Amino acid sequence: MDRPDAVDFCMAFRLRRLGVGVLCVIGACTWDAPPVDWQPPTPLATSVDSASRFTARWTSGATPQVVIGTPADAQLGSPRPALEFSTSCPNSWVEASAAGGGVWSAWWQIRPDSSARLMAHFRDSLGATRRTMTVDSVDVAPLGCARPAPAIAVDPVNGYVHIGYYMVAPEGPGLFYVHLMDPKASAFEPPVAMVYGEKPVRVAIASAHDTVAVVYEDPNSEAGRIAMSMSFTAGHLWEQTARLIRVSTSSQHASTPQVVKLSGGELWLGWKEASQSGSAFLLRRARIVSR
Repeated sequence: MDRPDAVDFCMAFRLRRLGVGVLCVIGACTWDAPPVDWQPPTPLATSVDSASRFTARWTSGATPQVVIGTPADAQLGSPRPALEFSTSCPNSWVEASAAGGGVWSAWWQIRPDSSARLMAHFRDSLGATRRTMTVDSVDVAPLGCARPAPAIAVDPVNGYVHIGYYMVAPEGPGLFYVHLMDPKASAFEPPVAMVYGEKPVRVAIASAHDTVAVVYEDPNSEAGRIAMSMSFTAGHLWEQTARLIRVSTSSQHASTPQVVKLSGGELWLGWKEASQSGSAFLLRRARIVSR
């Protein structure tokens, strides 16, 4: 059976400063009554090449434009600082435009024992580095650069920086989330565990004021599927019915999630599904509702 025990999906808060890890009670997590009204997934592109990578871009007033190539969260074209990049994983660098100008970046920086630190920094509109911060430093996996890239988003309204990432933490491997409210703060808020699981997975993230969507490959699914967690308090709290939301619906292997649109009470998610005959890019739309 593809679905793991409920405890594997439950939200866990990592209060590192207190050395405490808290898991929700078995059976408390649920798939019922998610805060979204889904439309059925729609295939938008197909290819006989199962290795093809699909990316969707949304433009207001138009249907999504689907292209095959660089993922939507790829670099924005601004120069990478030589000092930080010299010890980082080249394929882990992700960027997001900051509110009011400039760019926030995140990447994995490898340590001598092949574990990693998750780093972030801010560059102003002229490309000058204004600050560099350690996001998370407790990784214990000697994987070097053989780890998924993080995902980063900056809210256009409040300027909060949101980062999602897979990491092997001392309490177990899983998908984690962290945010920075005050751009002048000295550290990110303590990480929150979205879901624990052994399989390294990719993640996408988006923010629209108080709504935050973390979309990811399920680390507990052998077949491969896409799931999502949502917060309606700018990442401070993760409501019970929004802790785990099933996104992909078919039996095909689903991977490479992305948030195509999050605005105006609408959520559009995309992902790739692979089969023996090739691959396809699917789009699923939803209206965000309150329960």
